Amino acid sequence: MQEPTRDDWFFAANDAWDAGAHKKALSLFLKAAAAGEAHALNSVGYFLDHGIGVKQDSAAARDWYRKAARAGDIAGCANLAICYRDEGNFRWARFWFERAYAQGDGDAALELGRLFLWEGPNQNHRKVVDYLTKAMASSYVSVDGKKEAGRLLKSLGRK
Repeated sequence: MQEPTRDDWFFAANDAWDAGAHKKALSLFLKAAAAGEAHALNSVGYFLDHGIGVKQDSAAARDWYRKAARAGDIAGCANLAICYRDEGNFRWARFWFERAYAQGDGDAALELGRLFLWEGPNQNHRKVVDYLTKAMASSYVSVDGKKEAGRLLKSLGRK
């Protein structure tokens, strides 16, 4: 019988998560992550960040998100950016949101627009409008993200 692959562990972990077997899911995500599965690295971070099947640990979650981001996982980039944003470290939040956007994450464009808006809409008006417009045009943005980008553009006098 063949040894399970990292993909086998990853898909089994998602099945366990869907079934509500959180500790089993985390164990399988850890196996997939140890085998180099980038999405599993992000999933371990998510479990730690939200206390799913394990004690909540923001610092450890950030470390796992960083591993996922460095391995090229788009969600890892976005989740790491959110950690930095929530800590008030906007320079690193911008850095990782830019990486997520470069990989196609339209919601990251919305977040970049928000970051520049928080710095002052007059100071970075062009960047705010540019990122919000990119979020609106993206095929990979949530429905809520698209609505929020539209609302913000309207508040800035754009359509």
